[in-house]
This record gives sequence, C-alpha cells and structure tokens, in this order.
Amino acid sequence: MLVGRTGKSRAFVYAIVLHAIVLVVLVTTTDKESRLRPAPAEATPIVKAHVVDQRAIDEEVRHLKEAEDRKRREAQMKIADAEKKRRAEEQRLKELKKEQARLEQKKAEEKRRITAEKKKLEKERLLLAEHKHKEEQRRKRAEEDKRKAEEEKQRLSETRRKLKQEKARKEAEALREALANEENEIAAAKQRHDDEVEIARYVEAIRTKVASVFIYPNLEGGLNCTLYVRMIPGGEVVEAKVVQSSGNAAFDRQAENAVRKAAPMPIPSDPRLFQRMREIKFVFDPEH
Repeated sequence: MLVGRTGKSRAFVYAIVLHAIVLVVLVTTTDKESRLRPAPAEATPIVKAHVVDQRAIDEEVRHLKEAEDRKRREAQMKIADAEKKRRAEEQRLKELKKEQARLEQKKAEEKRRITAEKKKLEKERLLLAEHKHKEEQRRKRAEEDKRKAEEEKQRLSETRRKLKQEKARKEAEALREALANEENEIAAAKQRHDDEVEIARYVEAIRTKVASVFIYPNLEGGLNCTLYVRMIPGGEVVEAKVVQSSGNAAFDRQAENAVRKAAPMPIPSDPRLFQRMREIKFVFDPEH
C-alpha cells in the first residue's frame, strides 16, 4: 500500500513540476521573443537561455528524486522499525505467557501443598481426638473398676463381720467352700480330660498332615519313629527332630523334612490349650 501510494505521489509531483517548467519556459521564451523581435540576428541567446532552463529542470528533478528516495528509505526504515517493534512485542508477550504459565503452575503446586497439609492436619486432629477418646474411656473404666473393687471390698468386709457373728453361718460357709472346692476339682479334672482329648485330636491331625507330605521311595514296611516338634503361635514349626529312631537314617531324615514341609500345623485357637501342646511328641508311622 505504501509503495503504490508513493508511486502515485511521485508521478503527481513530477507532473506538477513538468507543467511548471513548461509554463516557465513558455513565458520566458515568449517574453524574450517579444523583446528580441526587432533584432532577429540575436536568436542565439534564446537557445542559450533554453539550455540553462533545461539544466535547472534536470537539477530540480534530481532533487525531487533524491527527496523521494529519501522519503522511501525513511518509510522503509519506519516499516523495519515497526516490524522490529512488533517482533519484540511478540517476544515480550510470549515471555509474559511463559511467566504466567509458570506462575499458574506454581500456584497450582502451592494449592496442592496446602490441600495436602490440610488433610495431614485433619488426620492428625482426628487421631488426637481418637486418642483422647480412648484415654477418656480407659480413665472411666479404671474409675469403674476402682469403684467396683471398693464395693467388693466393703461387701467382703461385711460378709466377714456377719460370719464372725454367726457360727452357723461360718460352718455353712465352710461347707459351701468345701463343696465349691470339690466342684472346682471335679471341673478341673474334667477340663484336663477334655484338654487331653482335644490335644490328642490335634496331634493326630498333625501326624496325618505330616504323613500326607511324607515322601520316601522304596519304603520298607513297618518303619516308624518318634518325633519331637516345637511350634509357635500360628502353627509354624521352629524345631523338628527324631527322638527315637526307626533304625533307618534316611527314613528319619525324611520324617523330619515332612514335619517342616507340613507347616503351619493345625493347632487349637485357645491359647491356653496351645500352651500345653507347644511341644509335642508322637509316633510317626506313615502307614497308619
């Protein structure tokens, strides 16, 4: 757009200058002809004046072209400056966008950090509240146990006082205690019997499980050995050894391996009963 506009302006200026020069030449020529008409022999100066005017015209045209070239160069420089400024502005905007993205990322990270910190604090608050609640419950239980113990102490004290006052009641109490002791002994004996039956059942289950994983090629008939097994809660075996050999070292070794392979062993869930069979001995005969 600027080049087209410049070309039109230059053509317009050239046209005006040319018309002005032609007009000046015509006026000058007419004036000189009117003055020199009586002496036609002096036509040479007219030609000379015409040459001088043509040089002026050429000089003026040259100045106009130089001015136009200067304006064109200035316009090109302005365009170049404007392009440079535009690129600089684009670069600045790009850097601003990059900085804004970095700030947004930093803001998001800070928001995530604050959220995580809030969650952590809330979790700690809940844990503290739970801890306080448990402590309060333990305190109340302790106070309740203490109150019950005091009540029980007072009750026993009252019972002893009444027993001292009434011999009959002492004898009755002694009788009741004797009966209670007898009942306790009977209950204990029954418990021991039940325990032995239950332990025997678990020992048999252990022997069966060991036999199920026992591998001994070319087994000789009639071989058996006595195994000692020590376990921990959960049925894991911590020690297995032959305490009475079968007479066949390979058989004994395979029997010990079978005990370890069969772990964990079937054991009672009652800790009291397991305590009695933590260490067991049993005769291992894979054929029975």
